[in-house]
Amino acid sequence: MTLNQLDTPALIVDLTLFDANLKEMQSRLNEKGLKLRPHTKAHKIPELALRQIAEGAEGICVAKLGEAEVMAKGGVNDILITTPIAGEKKYQRLIDLHTNYPDARFVQVIDNQAHVTAISKFATAADVNVRLMIEVESGQQRCGVMPDQTLVDLIELIVSSPNVNYEGIQAYSGHLQHVKGYDERNRVARQAVEDVFAFINQELIPKGLAPEVISGGGTGTYEAYEGLGYTEIQAGSYIFMDASYQKIGDENDAATNHQFAPASKYGQPLSAAPPPHEPWLMQAPNAFLLIWDRPKSMNAQISATPAAAMNTGSSTYLKEKLSSISVGNFSCCQAIVTPR
Repeated sequence: MTLNQLDTPALIVDLTLFDANLKEMQSRLNEKGLKLRPHTKAHKIPELALRQIAEGAEGICVAKLGEAEVMAKGGVNDILITTPIAGEKKYQRLIDLHTNYPDARFVQVIDNQAHVTAISKFATAADVNVRLMIEVESGQQRCGVMPDQTLVDLIELIVSSPNVNYEGIQAYSGHLQHVKGYDERNRVARQAVEDVFAFINQELIPKGLAPEVISGGGTGTYEAYEGLGYTEIQAGSYIFMDASYQKIGDENDAATNHQFAPASKYGQPLSAAPPPHEPWLMQAPNAFLLIWDRPKSMNAQISATPAAAMNTGSSTYLKEKLSSISVGNFSCCQAIVTPR
């Protein structure tokens, strides 16, 4: 396919950078002795999930049943559903995943005794076993049980109920992924789960209720937990590395994260331009670029140096005219950048 044949607007993935990001995250976690279970909400594409698994990922995460169904149909056979479900229709869909893909491994996150009772009932009727993982509150205040007797009671209910199995604990602090500053982000991420691991060590292990799997962490916080007891990390955004993640800083640069490269770009032809130009709107890692003339390559690296602010039409926009621009092999004589 050539650029002329591309239907737009289009998101273009630089597979060279994409593959480099896969290898980099997998290598970093291998060195830490942690498994990678990437969350696929960043792409929701089975083929990309399979590439992550081929690179060494343990399996994947999905946010909901519909995503699990798509991934299973696409050949992914190890899936953690990270959000609790409710209602008979969804319970039946969870069971259908097990019966339709008997060789696959599914884990459903729960945080309420009603979940256990209902899933056990549906699983028993279908003669399947469902693995359950308990969401524990880790500062996000979205869902999950507190690390107290409520957690013990929930584990014991799973253990005593037919056709369900206690898989482990999910402790994910999504609200801390974009904290700016490497040291500060790691500090608050670790602090958010210290009570969880203290409870595991002081209460669950002595009672014989230790979790086999402890899952959590993300692209922003995967380096915060060394020595705590996580077994797998749910990082997912590293594959494309958007502008927000680039601004959180890394171990060498407080302002910019250089660990992973921005692997996705956006292209859109505009409807009119002074002839003979054909304008394109391109997305750089931290800006939208309006480029006169069709780009020769969609895989170029884009960089720009802003100059003076300017007004357009009847409204004033945060737009800057560029004093200089480098857009790989793109042919351009004028460009406007709009900070995102």
